Amino acid sequence: MAQFTPGVGIVFKSYEPLDEMAAYAQMAESVGLSGGMWVAEGYHWFRNFGKESRGAFVTLSACAAATKTIPLGLGITTPYIRHPTIIAAEAAALDEFSRHRFTLGLGVGAVGVRYLETDLEKHKPVPVHREAVQIIRGVLSGKAIKFEGDIFKAEIPAVDPKSVRYRPDLPVYIAATGPMMNRLVGRIGDGLLLPGMTSSGFVRIAQKRLQEGFDKVGRTPAEPFPVGAVILAAVSKHGDKAREATRAPSATYVVNKVKNIQNDEILTSSGVDEAVLGPMRDAVRRGEQELTHMITDDFMRQFNVVSGTPDECVEILQDLIDAGLNLPLMEVVGTDVQMNLETVRLLGEEVVPRLKLGVAQ
Repeated sequence: MAQFTPGVGIVFKSYEPLDEMAAYAQMAESVGLSGGMWVAEGYHWFRNFGKESRGAFVTLSACAAATKTIPLGLGITTPYIRHPTIIAAEAAALDEFSRHRFTLGLGVGAVGVRYLETDLEKHKPVPVHREAVQIIRGVLSGKAIKFEGDIFKAEIPAVDPKSVRYRPDLPVYIAATGPMMNRLVGRIGDGLLLPGMTSSGFVRIAQKRLQEGFDKVGRTPAEPFPVGAVILAAVSKHGDKAREATRAPSATYVVNKVKNIQNDEILTSSGVDEAVLGPMRDAVRRGEQELTHMITDDFMRQFNVVSGTPDECVEILQDLIDAGLNLPLMEVVGTDVQMNLETVRLLGEEVVPRLKLGVAQ
């Protein structure tokens, strides 16, 4: 497996039209965003906010077809919806098609899983992902496997190595929000992906738990170990325009965290006062979906939402990097395609060159 190099990438959910996704990937490649173009599976829950779901593998294939050199990541798809053998097959095809530019990201995908009424208490995330990663790596190894776990079963014959055109050791990152999943990444993952609305405070918490996972199995991974996170972003020469663009998506994430993720630590680790968070939680529990009016500029700054002028965004993003984030994935949320392209361009030309990447303090 190739050595990881810290970098800034972009990420879009797969509810964006394919031609627009290809354009974002091309812009990211042209301005040298070495963290890559990532796609997150956009589930049908997002119809609540006027968005439509598209399959993440096909979406990322469109990005691969439109580019030549930029790394490509799936962050994330979920083994709760696709069997690990199917994920392995899709990952192999995408790695071959992209000429070995692909990184696979797995996670619960609680928005989609809860929407389908999956019982997360019966099928807990740690054993599901532990078994899924074992099967995926077994399939990609090309060796015969017979797996019988508590969650999954798989029996796959060996393959002739001459027919393999993907990387048997392609990297598998794991998305983790709770402490047990953070530690699982330390035990078996090739990289850690943190959720949307990750603040510098939450990065520090996750780093400690990741290290506990390393220590549990006596693992000393190659440095730097990839630690990524989804960070809302809009960059403009007009700072207020950018902040307005990230206000509604910030509100959507608050609704998601309270209703679907149900991990209050993401919110509280930001340093936002309970007097602000409490009314938001209450509103969601009353069934409200629209909280944009409650999202202030200070709230977004405390959550490290990267929105504002290039100068402002450098400061916000560096705060995350200093906390230990070495793969910030900018979830670009402009008001239209042109604003999104402008954000990607400004990130590559005026923000990233001024960052001190991979320097945790």
